[in-house]
Amino acid sequence: MTLSNYNNRGNSYRAKREHDRAIADFTEAIRLNPKNASAYYNRGISYRAKGQYDRAIADFTEAIRLDPQDADAYVHRGIGYDKKKDYDRAIADYKQALRIKPKHSVAAENLKKAQDAKANQKK
Repeated sequence: MTLSNYNNRGNSYRAKREHDRAIADFTEAIRLNPKNASAYYNRGISYRAKGQYDRAIADFTEAIRLDPQDADAYVHRGIGYDKKKDYDRAIADYKQALRIKPKHSVAAENLKKAQDAKANQKK
């Protein structure tokens, strides 16, 4: 199978919430092309869905390293940081996503939530 086949099948598995199978396919896609940012991004989504936030963050970080202009990768890494209650890093990622794509509604919404959560954490 090709890189594209693994990515596509992985996305199909992820849509069916079969995250272990999706992760296996995205891992194979990465093996075939370790410079494919979307495979890291997609695998990160599945890891996060399984509650494996550190692995998800690592994959989003690699996706960002390979494609620093991918606003969605910053948003999803920010969500991972949010889940770990690391609001400073989440806020930084949401802000970076908004610098790249100023009208990114998910980044803007999550930025506000993370800022509110950080403020409430101090109370």
